[in-house]
Amino acid sequence: MLVAIDAVGIRGHGGAAVLCELLHWLPQVRRDWRWHVFLLDRDLREFDDPAVEGDVTFEHTRNGNSGLARLRWVNSQLLKRLEEINPDVLLSFANIGSVKPSIPQIVFVQQRYAFFSEGIPKNHFLMRLRMKFLKSKILAGAKNSNAVVVQTETMRKRMLLCAPQLNGHIHVIPSGFRTLSVKPIIRPGVKEQIDSVKRPRLVYISLPRRYKNHITLIRAFINVLKIFPSASLLLTEGRDDPYDRDMGKVKKDLKQEIQKLGISDHVLWFEWLSSNEVDYAHSASDLMIFPSFAESFGLPLAEAMSVGCPILAADLPYAHEVAGDAAIYFNPYSPEDLAERVISVLKSPETLRNLVKLGKERSVLFSYEKIANQFADIIQKVVQGENSIIEKQII
Repeated sequence: MLVAIDAVGIRGHGGAAVLCELLHWLPQVRRDWRWHVFLLDRDLREFDDPAVEGDVTFEHTRNGNSGLARLRWVNSQLLKRLEEINPDVLLSFANIGSVKPSIPQIVFVQQRYAFFSEGIPKNHFLMRLRMKFLKSKILAGAKNSNAVVVQTETMRKRMLLCAPQLNGHIHVIPSGFRTLSVKPIIRPGVKEQIDSVKRPRLVYISLPRRYKNHITLIRAFINVLKIFPSASLLLTEGRDDPYDRDMGKVKKDLKQEIQKLGISDHVLWFEWLSSNEVDYAHSASDLMIFPSFAESFGLPLAEAMSVGCPILAADLPYAHEVAGDAAIYFNPYSPEDLAERVISVLKSPETLRNLVKLGKERSVLFSYEKIANQFADIIQKVVQGENSIIEKQII
């Protein structure tokens, strides 16, 4: 079987992490299948072509390098390439599928903003309008696909509110923790920085976007310092992204707030961390805080559980679905509530030990070998005609 994977549109961050893990595991769980993967040219994305085993071909393109260009890619340019390579099925990895696919099509929807407006400020009218347009295109492709994959039941329910006719065709497959390296490579400077900051260490590995809700964590941290004056906070700021201008403004605002609160000496910023370094940052910290307002999954939750880092998470459906009883939950709109939970947990070694135990037990749900098998099963069923949208054209 030849499977085409359209990953044009994946530039980095969480989408790249999921893609690279699946490209590592899919050829291992289906060794007799062939894979043809479409990616943006290297200078248009943050990640390298992943090292893979098996019969995997990478094809690079500059097509699809913007919103409208992406629509032209999935509905025209990609279809022409598919006619030439003749795959059995297409996995559209970056949210949008073709409205007139020529072969069986599966769409993997990861875009949270299009379905959850909670993280978009009310005065950002253009962004809200753009996300409404994006949602319409995601749904158009989904309605003309044989199957749709999302990462949480919360996301499935939200999509069904928009398109009830997809009921029975949306599959929930979680993301997972990145495969742990036998000999992890950690830059000496990064390890020294993490090891040098005082305890207790709080960590939040996430790009500074508005919906990530760093501001609640920062305002809570000032109250944590009153009880634990040696506490440290580890954050990631991300590299400058020309496609995400708002991130630079959010980063600037957060740093100004930290300076205004007088806590700069307690906050350690990292521009970028590799997957091995993320694992080390979690394992070397006393508590992982996850205050995000909206997530299609919440990858750092699975990553923290896998390396034994206790979790405090926003009391929202996506976080409960991923972390279950392996986290303590707080009101993400209340810095005071978050501070109280942090202080309470840090004062209780028994609670910390229990969270580590529960997290390790729950992390087995998020093994990428298991996740790759779930994707492969859906691909096989679609090719065999066992999971098709009843009405082929229902836009």
